[in-house]
Amino acid sequence: MYWEVLDIIDVRSFFILFIGAAYLFVWIQVILFHWRGAFRSKVMWGPVMFTPVLAAIGILYAFFQGGFMDLLLVAIFGLGALEGLAGTYYHFRGVRSYIGGWTLRNFMVGPPVILALIYMVLSLAVLLVYFLGPAGGG
Repeated sequence: MYWEVLDIIDVRSFFILFIGAAYLFVWIQVILFHWRGAFRSKVMWGPVMFTPVLAAIGILYAFFQGGFMDLLLVAIFGLGALEGLAGTYYHFRGVRSYIGGWTLRNFMVGPPVILALIYMVLSLAVLLVYFLGPAGGG
């Protein structure tokens, strides 16, 4: 069954638009947490600089599709998934570096492992909807 949101935008485009907008809020959280961490590692700048690109491509794709935009969406959100995976690794490593290692307290006060996972899952969700969504995929 194919339906449109308010007869303006198809479901797949709306979902990608929604995720793009969600990345704006994720970006704010990423900035705050990495600022809290004093950007002590250069890799902390990656998601701070890359997240607005994810947001922009997600928002733009909702209105401009086909050709180069399809390729750009897949490439950027593929990189977003890898960025989230790398962030998950670095956050787990950061929690482990606290005194006591992997304890509940260190997960509560250390780098937010779940945020890095969410970052990855949002990108994977866009790719999933792009390839398997109601519009038939890319």
